[in-house]
Amino acid sequence: MDTLEIPELRRLACVPDRLTNDRVDAVKRSHHNYARRIAILGNRREELINKFKEELSKIDREISHISDCVEACQQALSPINHVPSDILREIFLHLYLCFPRYSKNNDFSPLRPPIVISQVCRRWRAVTYDFASLWTKARTTSETQKWNHTGLDLLNQWFQRAKGMPLDIQFVSTKRRSEESDSDELPVSVFIARLIEPIGGSLTHLLLMNVTFGDLPPLSLLQFPSLEQLVIALDEFAKNPSDAIASFSNTPALRRVSFSGSLVEETDRKVMFPWDQLTHFICYNIPDYCDLFLLTDLPFCSQLRFLHLELHDGARDQAYLEEFRAGQAPNRIVLPSLETLSLDFGGLELLHDESLLYPNIFFLFELPKLRSLQLSLDCIDRTIITPAVLDELRRLKVLEHLSVTIDYRIIHWDPNPDIERPLRDIFQTLPSIKTLELSVTVECSDLLEHLTLSSQQALLPNLRTLALTFNRADHKEGFVTYKALTQFVNSRPQLKKITVLECDNEGHNLPEHGTLKLVRETLKSFGSRGLVYDIRRTTAMPSQRWIHVHPELRARPELLEFY
Repeated sequence: MDTLEIPELRRLACVPDRLTNDRVDAVKRSHHNYARRIAILGNRREELINKFKEELSKIDREISHISDCVEACQQALSPINHVPSDILREIFLHLYLCFPRYSKNNDFSPLRPPIVISQVCRRWRAVTYDFASLWTKARTTSETQKWNHTGLDLLNQWFQRAKGMPLDIQFVSTKRRSEESDSDELPVSVFIARLIEPIGGSLTHLLLMNVTFGDLPPLSLLQFPSLEQLVIALDEFAKNPSDAIASFSNTPALRRVSFSGSLVEETDRKVMFPWDQLTHFICYNIPDYCDLFLLTDLPFCSQLRFLHLELHDGARDQAYLEEFRAGQAPNRIVLPSLETLSLDFGGLELLHDESLLYPNIFFLFELPKLRSLQLSLDCIDRTIITPAVLDELRRLKVLEHLSVTIDYRIIHWDPNPDIERPLRDIFQTLPSIKTLELSVTVECSDLLEHLTLSSQQALLPNLRTLALTFNRADHKEGFVTYKALTQFVNSRPQLKKITVLECDNEGHNLPEHGTLKLVRETLKSFGSRGLVYDIRRTTAMPSQRWIHVHPELRARPELLEFY
């Protein structure tokens, strides 16, 4: 019996009587035949699908190939791909130099050049890897990179691409020595020494931030024939060894040193520099160390041109200056090359210092070439600017640039301090000043009135440049009036330039302070007589503002990095 069709099967399904054996066999045979046909058709379907997929795959591969051809055509027509390699290197270098120098990330982060540049295409990678200038600087911090063998290998590859060019390396240790380290991390001293040893001959700039004194002696065993600039900031909270010396006499080219000590004089004095060859020295420390430096080390600094001392208040266990002053005063020691002197006493409460050793600390020196003086104080009155201090200032015959910073925010008991009289005493003592920079936390109009020339007073008769800097937080209202500024400028026809800086060292992206607009509008009317005015904002820290307005130092941005 042939295979039953659907009508016959539906009729049999409706028969109330029991099916005969023949009919049962016919239905079963039909079911088997239909299942076999389904299997055959299913296999045929799979064959057709596979064949179709194969055809689609061929088409997709052809489309991909053609797309690559289209992209290759576009690349062939793209102007950037026809830029000569030397110009491409200049573009990369400009990008590298314009990128923020300091960042939480390491320099070899994939988010920073030159790494991010090298990941664009094969040609850019080849040009980047072959351009040694992009690999001469590296900043590594233990917060974002493990200082282990892997980190050493990464940095070694980095500096190999520098091909022996002068290197600038910055180490920033962010982990306290009391904290537990990963098992594969190397001791800080070992990591630094192993990295520096093979490249010491090319190293010109070295920064060591938050290291301990114990990390320094191993460097004394290495050779640094090209090292020009050294910045050391010791960890104030680290334990200090009782015996060891860190000498940098192995640095014949060293000229610039910045040293922030551990604030323990017995430890900091064991860090020894080649004083007779330094031209720049910046020091952040306690009075005990600074006193010792003045009496024992500074006399040997015959080449020193730039000196910045920032004193932090601390226990005064030694009496170096007191004992020296109690003895017979010797002949003055001549510092023949010193041109710029910056003294920051903002960390000292001078009103509570009965000995009043500061700011008159250079009584034993002769400074025949000093042209720039910067003073930073937390207060100022006639008990601080004494006749002895004024006598020292009178000896500065060639001084032309004066900067004064006065921060009264910690003097809560005197909301209206009188800073005009001591400043007037200073100005009367220094008639040769050509550039004056004032940064004060009080209103400046009264100061400008005192500087306004008249028949009764002639303070700073040779003044050519005035700079006023202020903090937005200190001057929510205006810090100078239209009247005071106008009278001051009218009284000084020889004035060539006025600079006003709004400082916001917290980096807030706030609208411009209203005073800047007032100053800009006021000074516009004096443009016809040739007066130049520079009104701008900066994120400079207080100790750096004066560099931003100094007529010579502003052209030397390396000093800002040196700080």
